[in-house]
Amino acid sequence: MNFIPSKYTTTIILAGLLSMSSCKKDFLDRKPLNLISEASLWEDPELIKLSVNEFYNFMNSGFTATSLPAAITDDIQVIGSEESKISGYLTGDFNAITFPQKNLWKDSYAQIRKINYFLERAETAPALNPAQRKEMLGQARFFRAFVYFQLFSSFKEVPLLLKAQPVEESQDKPFKTSQQDGVAFIAAELAQAAEELPASWANTEYGRITSAAAQAFQSRVLLWAASALNNPANSADKWQAAADAAKKVMNTGYYSLQADYNDPFLKKNVLVKPEVILEFRYNGLKGEKQHSFDKNNSPAGYGGKGTNSPTQEIVDEYEMKNGKMIGESGSGYLASDPYVGRDPRFEKSVLYNNASFKGRAVETFAKGKDMPTSNPTPTGFYIRKFIAEDFDYNKDVNVTSSTNWVIMRFAEVLLNYAEAQNEAIGPDATVYQAINDIRKRAKMPELPTGLSQPEMRAKIRHERRIELAFEDQTRYNDLRRWKEAANILNKSVNGVTITKATNGSLTFASKKSGSRVFTDKNYWQPIPLTEIATNPNLKPQNEGW
Repeated sequence: MNFIPSKYTTTIILAGLLSMSSCKKDFLDRKPLNLISEASLWEDPELIKLSVNEFYNFMNSGFTATSLPAAITDDIQVIGSEESKISGYLTGDFNAITFPQKNLWKDSYAQIRKINYFLERAETAPALNPAQRKEMLGQARFFRAFVYFQLFSSFKEVPLLLKAQPVEESQDKPFKTSQQDGVAFIAAELAQAAEELPASWANTEYGRITSAAAQAFQSRVLLWAASALNNPANSADKWQAAADAAKKVMNTGYYSLQADYNDPFLKKNVLVKPEVILEFRYNGLKGEKQHSFDKNNSPAGYGGKGTNSPTQEIVDEYEMKNGKMIGESGSGYLASDPYVGRDPRFEKSVLYNNASFKGRAVETFAKGKDMPTSNPTPTGFYIRKFIAEDFDYNKDVNVTSSTNWVIMRFAEVLLNYAEAQNEAIGPDATVYQAINDIRKRAKMPELPTGLSQPEMRAKIRHERRIELAFEDQTRYNDLRRWKEAANILNKSVNGVTITKATNGSLTFASKKSGSRVFTDKNYWQPIPLTEIATNPNLKPQNEGW
């Protein structure tokens, strides 16, 4: 396959994403890492630990590109100058050569090969004592499962390679593994990793994968396996397995919801972030780990670019503070003043006209300070979530953002549990409790009692969209696994045009802000044609491609 290099290589990276001080200064000063031989590496536990650190770079960050992952859904519309970068997703106009994730296959297998090689060596390395060996193997095993889940959830069926291939096997042409068997392997791998990993790490090692983190990610994997895309027979056993995985994490007591909805994203001290399970970490140092999300997404009048704009569709999903949807009788919603009295998560996630931000009111009405003539917000809204309001990106152009990208947090585990348990047996008290815990943190009223299973399903899906808004690839993958993407992502997305009269009154008019195309073939990415040309055993191509 194309990903196999000419010979074994081992890369050592002291990952900036891990703020770890466990390595002694004299050790770091001892010899440049790029001069360390492979033999020396496997004789020194500290060097072996550094090679594990590289795997943490395999986690993906939504801050890498200018557009958020949610920009391919109905929750975000990017500004016009950025649309071309994700046009394949928006129009569906791509093929098995030009498709958006064309590098994912090659890059993922390069990562898997490194992990496979590490696992083989770490199993027998004499320098590791039993406790160290378990910790090393557990971390590597987790990341192999993490990368494989990206492959199986994108391409449906892919080869499952579990050993590092030496040069003489580089021309092997492995067959694909089924979605069911692949996901079963990933779930089992995560279960084994959970047994090998510690429940917690020393303060100097915070940021490393824990046993509960492996279990939490397993709940995401099993929820994927239980959903309509992969469970057309709607087997209750699969739903129960997903619920049980999430419940294990809940029962550990290791994670909890933080006091404020924005704390997981904006608080930098990991010791006070009990909600965060997985995150891609930034240190803000020039030339190392930093990003430009704040400047790229703040409103134009603040020196920002406003790249990712929340749509009217998600704005309308935020309930009123009394728990009613804006169209429900008795909600108190006023079309003439549409942004007041909403779910508190709304003002923490979206910047709307007259929202207070950085010392003044946002102006998204026509000719307002935040509606420039060039590349204005296409929807009339700006994103607020993930932005550190006290960070001044205009002060020093050499200093950029350092907030971390949260990949998974405890709120998702609660949502995973509620969905899986409701599908397995219906809306019992534990389902209510999981959702109400999230709503209580948001200062929203509890769900009404007496909901049927379909009614609770709708409530849970609504809660996922609001609670996890704009995070990771959550919305896109939710719509895929529910098999709702072809209905919801095959239409226009909308925004608002606000006009301000001379007397200060405002009028609000709906406008089309973008379009989406998603057909049945888009549920799975095509296998790259370059890979099929190298390995005919990858046929047949995914349906529709």
